[in-house]
Amino acid sequence: MLKLADPLTVPTEFSLVPYKIGSMEIYQFDCFLLKNRIPQITSDGSCGLLKISSRGWNGWAEWNLPCCGNKFDLIQWASVLIKLKGLSITDAFAFVNTKQQAWGTERCELVKAALHDLVTQIHNQNTKQPSDANGIILERSRLIEQSRSYFSF
Repeated sequence: MLKLADPLTVPTEFSLVPYKIGSMEIYQFDCFLLKNRIPQITSDGSCGLLKISSRGWNGWAEWNLPCCGNKFDLIQWASVLIKLKGLSITDAFAFVNTKQQAWGTERCELVKAALHDLVTQIHNQNTKQPSDANGIILERSRLIEQSRSYFSF
Protein backbone atom coordinates (compact mmCIF):
# COMPACT_ATOMS: atom_id res chain seq x y z
CA MET A 1 0.00 0.00 0.00
CA LEU A 2 1.33 3.41 -0.92
CA LYS A 3 1.69 6.17 1.62
CA LEU A 4 0.73 9.73 0.74
CA ALA A 5 4.42 10.72 0.85
CA ASP A 6 5.49 8.23 -1.86
CA PRO A 7 6.31 9.78 -5.28
CA LEU A 8 3.64 9.10 -7.88
CA THR A 9 3.79 8.72 -11.64
CA VAL A 10 0.82 8.45 -13.99
CA PRO A 11 0.56 5.10 -15.76
CA THR A 12 -0.55 5.42 -19.38
CA GLU A 13 -0.38 1.80 -20.42
CA PHE A 14 -2.80 0.46 -22.97
CA SER A 15 -3.21 -2.66 -20.79
CA LEU A 16 -5.10 -0.60 -18.21
CA VAL A 17 -7.81 0.62 -20.63
CA PRO A 18 -10.31 -2.20 -19.86
CA TYR A 19 -10.03 -1.54 -16.11
CA LYS A 20 -12.75 0.90 -15.13
CA ILE A 21 -13.51 2.05 -11.62
CA GLY A 22 -16.44 -0.02 -10.48
CA SER A 23 -16.79 1.03 -6.86
CA MET A 24 -15.16 3.04 -4.11
CA GLU A 25 -15.39 2.85 -0.35
CA ILE A 26 -14.07 5.26 2.23
CA TYR A 27 -13.74 4.53 5.93
CA GLN A 28 -13.22 7.12 8.66
CA PHE A 29 -11.70 5.83 11.88
CA ASP A 30 -11.44 7.18 15.39
CA CYS A 31 -7.91 8.59 15.26
CA PHE A 32 -7.56 8.49 19.04
CA LEU A 33 -7.94 4.69 19.00
CA LEU A 34 -5.45 4.28 16.13
CA LYS A 35 -2.83 6.60 17.60
CA ASN A 36 -1.23 3.73 19.54
CA ARG A 37 -0.76 1.67 16.35
CA ILE A 38 0.19 4.46 13.96
CA PRO A 39 2.31 7.17 15.61
CA GLN A 40 1.91 9.68 12.72
CA ILE A 41 -1.78 10.06 13.52
CA THR A 42 -2.87 12.92 15.71
CA SER A 43 -5.93 12.31 17.86
CA ASP A 44 -7.53 15.63 16.88
CA GLY A 45 -7.51 14.93 13.13
CA SER A 46 -9.48 12.74 10.78
CA CYS A 47 -8.07 9.51 9.36
CA GLY A 48 -9.12 6.48 7.39
CA LEU A 49 -8.80 4.35 4.27
CA LEU A 50 -9.92 4.76 0.68
CA LYS A 51 -10.56 1.68 -1.46
CA ILE A 52 -10.94 1.88 -5.25
CA SER A 53 -12.05 -1.31 -7.03
CA SER A 54 -11.94 -2.47 -10.63
CA ARG A 55 -12.77 -5.94 -11.98
CA GLY A 56 -12.14 -7.66 -8.63
CA TRP A 57 -8.91 -5.78 -7.84
CA ASN A 58 -8.60 -3.23 -5.04
CA GLY A 59 -6.36 -0.25 -4.53
CA TRP A 60 -5.98 1.13 -1.00
CA ALA A 61 -4.64 4.37 0.42
CA GLU A 62 -4.52 5.79 3.94
CA TRP A 63 -5.50 9.34 4.78
CA ASN A 64 -4.76 11.49 7.77
CA LEU A 65 -6.05 15.06 7.89
CA PRO A 66 -4.79 16.81 11.02
CA CYS A 67 -7.11 19.81 10.58
CA CYS A 68 -10.61 18.48 10.90
CA GLY A 69 -11.24 16.63 14.16
CA ASN A 70 -14.78 15.63 15.12
CA LYS A 71 -16.38 18.20 12.79
CA PHE A 72 -15.24 16.34 9.67
CA ASP A 73 -18.08 15.47 7.24
CA LEU A 74 -16.94 12.36 5.39
CA ILE A 75 -19.86 12.32 2.94
CA GLN A 76 -19.36 15.93 1.88
CA TRP A 77 -15.59 15.50 1.61
CA ALA A 78 -15.76 12.23 -0.38
CA SER A 79 -18.82 12.95 -2.56
CA VAL A 80 -16.71 14.64 -5.26
CA LEU A 81 -15.04 11.28 -5.87
CA ILE A 82 -18.30 9.91 -7.34
CA LYS A 83 -17.26 11.47 -10.66
CA LEU A 84 -14.46 8.87 -10.91
CA LYS A 85 -16.87 5.94 -11.06
CA GLY A 86 -16.93 4.35 -14.50
CA LEU A 87 -13.72 6.02 -15.69
CA SER A 88 -10.79 3.93 -16.82
CA ILE A 89 -7.80 4.06 -14.48
CA THR A 90 -5.82 6.22 -16.90
CA ASP A 91 -8.78 8.59 -17.35
CA ALA A 92 -9.19 8.74 -13.56
CA PHE A 93 -5.56 9.83 -13.16
CA ALA A 94 -6.05 12.52 -15.79
CA PHE A 95 -9.30 13.69 -14.18
CA VAL A 96 -7.74 13.93 -10.71
CA ASN A 97 -4.87 15.98 -12.11
CA THR A 98 -7.39 18.57 -13.37
CA LYS A 99 -9.00 18.82 -9.90
CA GLN A 100 -5.92 19.78 -7.87
CA GLN A 101 -7.16 23.28 -7.09
CA ALA A 102 -10.82 22.36 -6.53
CA TRP A 103 -10.20 19.24 -4.42
CA GLY A 104 -7.00 20.21 -2.65
CA THR A 105 -3.68 18.42 -2.44
CA GLU A 106 -4.63 15.90 0.26
CA ARG A 107 -7.68 14.55 -1.53
CA CYS A 108 -5.93 14.39 -4.93
CA GLU A 109 -2.89 12.64 -3.49
CA LEU A 110 -5.13 10.18 -1.64
CA VAL A 111 -6.96 9.22 -4.84
CA LYS A 112 -3.71 8.96 -6.83
CA ALA A 113 -2.19 6.74 -4.12
CA ALA A 114 -5.22 4.40 -4.20
CA LEU A 115 -5.11 4.34 -8.02
CA HIS A 116 -1.40 3.54 -7.97
CA ASP A 117 -2.01 0.73 -5.51
CA LEU A 118 -4.77 -0.57 -7.80
CA VAL A 119 -2.38 -0.52 -10.78
CA THR A 120 0.20 -2.40 -8.69
CA GLN A 121 -2.39 -5.06 -7.80
CA ILE A 122 -3.44 -5.41 -11.45
CA HIS A 123 0.16 -5.76 -12.64
CA ASN A 124 0.94 -8.33 -9.93
CA GLN A 125 -2.11 -10.53 -10.34
CA ASN A 126 -0.17 -13.63 -9.31
CA THR A 127 0.44 -12.23 -5.83
CA LYS A 128 -2.11 -12.20 -3.03
CA GLN A 129 -3.84 -8.89 -2.38
CA PRO A 130 -2.89 -7.30 0.95
CA SER A 131 -5.01 -8.41 3.90
CA ASP A 132 -4.01 -5.65 6.32
CA ALA A 133 -2.58 -2.13 6.49
CA ASN A 134 -0.73 -0.98 9.60
CA GLY A 135 -2.44 -3.74 11.56
CA ILE A 136 -5.93 -2.89 10.27
CA ILE A 137 -7.60 -5.92 8.66
CA LEU A 138 -8.81 -4.99 5.15
CA GLU A 139 -12.11 -6.86 5.33
CA ARG A 140 -15.29 -4.83 4.80
CA SER A 141 -17.16 -6.13 7.87
CA ARG A 142 -14.17 -5.51 10.16
CA LEU A 143 -13.53 -2.07 8.67
CA ILE A 144 -17.15 -1.00 9.08
CA GLU A 145 -17.13 -2.31 12.64
CA GLN A 146 -14.07 -0.18 13.44
CA SER A 147 -15.23 2.89 11.51
CA ARG A 148 -16.71 6.10 12.78
CA SER A 149 -18.18 6.71 9.29
CA TYR A 150 -18.40 4.77 6.04
CA PHE A 151 -19.35 5.81 2.52
CA SER A 152 -19.69 3.49 -0.47
CA PHE A 153 -20.28 4.66 -4.03
